[in-house]
Amino acid sequence: MQKPCTKCGLSKALDEFPPRKGSPDGRRGTCRECVLAYRRDWDAKHRGVDAAARFPSVAAFDEAHGDVQDDTTLVNAVLAGGDALAAFGVPIERECAEALLRTGSVVDVALELRLAPRQVRAHLQELRRRAATRGYAPACDMTKTTPEGFLVKGVSTYYRIDSETGASVPVGQWVKTKSEEQHQLAALLDAMSGIADAWKGRAEIALAPEAVDEDLLAVYPLGDPHLGMYSWAEETGNHFDLEIAEQNLVVAVDHLVDLAPPAKQALIINLGDFFHADNVMNTTTAGTRQDVDTRWAKVLRAGIRTMRRLIDRALEKHERVYVITEIGNHDTHAAIMLALCLSQYYEREPRVVIDTSPAKFHWHRFGKNLIGVTHGDTVKAKDLPGVMSCDRAVDWGETLHRYWYCGHVHHDSVKEYPGVMIETFRTLAPGDAWHRASGYRSGQDLKVDVLHREYGRVNRHIIGIRQVWDRVQRATDAAPA
Repeated sequence: MQKPCTKCGLSKALDEFPPRKGSPDGRRGTCRECVLAYRRDWDAKHRGVDAAARFPSVAAFDEAHGDVQDDTTLVNAVLAGGDALAAFGVPIERECAEALLRTGSVVDVALELRLAPRQVRAHLQELRRRAATRGYAPACDMTKTTPEGFLVKGVSTYYRIDSETGASVPVGQWVKTKSEEQHQLAALLDAMSGIADAWKGRAEIALAPEAVDEDLLAVYPLGDPHLGMYSWAEETGNHFDLEIAEQNLVVAVDHLVDLAPPAKQALIINLGDFFHADNVMNTTTAGTRQDVDTRWAKVLRAGIRTMRRLIDRALEKHERVYVITEIGNHDTHAAIMLALCLSQYYEREPRVVIDTSPAKFHWHRFGKNLIGVTHGDTVKAKDLPGVMSCDRAVDWGETLHRYWYCGHVHHDSVKEYPGVMIETFRTLAPGDAWHRASGYRSGQDLKVDVLHREYGRVNRHIIGIRQVWDRVQRATDAAPA
């Protein structure tokens, strides 16, 4: 493949152009010869020297300008690794390693590949780092490579002193590995897809309500439910476990559906952190240990059951139900699984639409209304108007009422920016031990917003935690013994 140089206008092969990461083809627009000519002219003008005679190549220019280092350690490490080391690199790193094995000199490699010596060094250092993470660094006595999908977490080598030479000789080594994050995520997503397949098409087709208002949308934002969290009343002031979390959500949404008008469309928004932990180690996605109530698999089962009950209840009132499952900082992988399972379960139900996108931003358009959804852990509120106007430019121009629904902070806040309202929502869950000890305090409630196709938000209903408790108590008292 060839392209013209923007300086001399000649059409040349791509490898005649210096690399540049940001370019579509990975190369600069000016060829190497023009770059060298510019450098020579600049040096002659500003230093008053015969640059052409002194610097016959880019490599020579770099060497003369202080890009000279002792490459002994680097060269010896690459030579010790040989072809086995080169195999760990990406194409440009392999080229540099193979050239160094032939020439034995960083400068000679730079001349051969038409790179600056510092670029060659950077590629070779990255090659060494890449190989070391897989357990291969013979210059450091590391030759036990990890299997595919694993990286080196730590290496302990023990030596003995040779009685004749006095040199340290390795006699044993412990290699600790960890699962590669990308490989772990891919395997988890495959497993989730398999789990979701078991739910495929199991939802019964429900009858649509007879009378609905086509101009209304009911929005049910679920603020950070934290299913699976454990809170001990003597320590935190409130008792909370998996059973209470599920019960509170179902009772609250049931009441809000009763209060909501018969809008044709409903939007259920899980604002993120639906699950308190993201794995069987009972930690968040990032690895922070959490206070949990029970086994993770049991929590996942309860979470899927709870969302099904909420969706089925909404179907009794609304003709079409949309569901957004936002990814939180507590449950990145579990949230993806939840969306996949719900999508499969309601596959044969045309009145339910499950958004399975794993993106951090989700959108819903209703008439003159544009709704953006994000958990709120990766972006500041002041940046959200720009995100919406950029990612949904057409919708932004065609709507009059724009809203951001966010979670994460567990308290109510409303901030109006030019053209958009940004709101965070409370949760029904109380604070756990760490948050209570750190002084965090906020109210607990759940809301339903009513949006008109032309006029935007026209109503809001709220159920507080005490009202939820009272309704739970009345239901308990009314239940047969």
